[in-house]
Amino acid sequence: MKNFFLSLGLLASLGLLHSCEKEPASQAISGPVPVGEPIEVDNWKAVSSELRELPGKTDLALMTSGFNAVLGPQGSEIELVLNSFFHRHSSKGNLTWEQYEEVRDFNGVEEAYPIAVGDNYRGCRLVGTLPELFTNHEWSKGRKYELQEGGRVFKANAKEALMGALAARQMSLSVGSRFHPYHGLVFDESKRHENSYEVVGLLEPTGTPFDNVIWVPIQGIQQMDGHDPAFSKSVSAVLLSLSGRTGFTLSEKYHRKGSQANLVWPVSSTLSTFLRQTLPAYLDFARGLDGMDPVVLEEGFVVKGKAQPFEQGEGNLSSPEDQAEALPPLEKGSVYKPLAFRDLTNFEYLVEWETDGKDFDFSAYARRVPSRLREKSGSKVAVEGFMIPTVVDENNKVKEFLLLPDQMSCCFGQAPEANGWVVVTATNGVEVMMDRIIRVTGVLTVEERWDEEFFVGLYHMDCKDITGPAL
Repeated sequence: MKNFFLSLGLLASLGLLHSCEKEPASQAISGPVPVGEPIEVDNWKAVSSELRELPGKTDLALMTSGFNAVLGPQGSEIELVLNSFFHRHSSKGNLTWEQYEEVRDFNGVEEAYPIAVGDNYRGCRLVGTLPELFTNHEWSKGRKYELQEGGRVFKANAKEALMGALAARQMSLSVGSRFHPYHGLVFDESKRHENSYEVVGLLEPTGTPFDNVIWVPIQGIQQMDGHDPAFSKSVSAVLLSLSGRTGFTLSEKYHRKGSQANLVWPVSSTLSTFLRQTLPAYLDFARGLDGMDPVVLEEGFVVKGKAQPFEQGEGNLSSPEDQAEALPPLEKGSVYKPLAFRDLTNFEYLVEWETDGKDFDFSAYARRVPSRLREKSGSKVAVEGFMIPTVVDENNKVKEFLLLPDQMSCCFGQAPEANGWVVVTATNGVEVMMDRIIRVTGVLTVEERWDEEFFVGLYHMDCKDITGPAL
């Protein structure tokens, strides 16, 4: 229950959960922020004193309903996240059903659920998807969606609806109710569809954005009367659960020039950075809760009741070299020698992602990779960068991760060049340490490796130790 109110409070204050009202334009804060007034954003009031802290990793996972990636049309990545998970704003385009099937069948994609939007019921958004989402997916580890007594999940080919807990309360709909959707994402009385839907189930509250919308079969959205038949097989986005390094492999695929799709992975990092940098733009007032210190909002981000300026070292976008002072120096006489990313990347690496690994040609490899780097294979090195976990065990220990030179690579889906990351193996497992600079010491291997048809990496390390600013 604590997580429910914490998540709801955070989302309410951001104005992200409010999908059952007309959407006003967001306005940035200007001038001093009043203190001691109730927070009310988009007609939502905060319900948790824990708003004084930024959401942690567990809360971010709750916000994204247990998914770690999303595929959508080209455009802003944070807009894709807000549209797909928080049901805010409008989709910037569509994917084809074939694109959904392609990513669904990709090796390492554990779950892929298409969603389609474009209609509302009196301002409450309708989201089309597959019924399996509510029977198979775990929105939190070990927890699947539950229905209130007397309800069931909609059938794939029926005009039926499943109500989120909050949406049902706001719309005063219950099992057996019927309603007519309206075209568009903003309520307009003149745009009522002739189709009617029967409510067949109400979801139990989860504290996730799933509570705030009306769920219907995706075919219902795609083929509703009045919709353009040309888009009858289109989807707005695909919610994904990816395992291992699949996210990075798919990033290579979808972030190439000419791609018509956009992958955001990991979603939690993108969302975390967004909240740290732009929180003031989504909050209009500060409130003081009875017996609690007031929340103070200024330019910056909110942590433990105090406004902090946005600085490098917390949600920064700088390179490791810019933050060297944040890490303690290597021990004097250490056998591990510093190796900077600029030394790993300062040459044009013209590897063909899908072909060069099929038949190894040493002469071609030698032309691609300078001898000064080939000769470093087997060296004991210390490399600084940012972690992207790719293999995590059941105890939440990272067994493999990618070390990247900056957070633009790991938080915003901007795939680096092929010589721009190090694949690190941690046999005994290490803690998840994202969003902060770390130093990894270990033995470097310089070798082109492929996993099936996709390039894994040129640089590889066996992790001996990790050093971070607070370790």
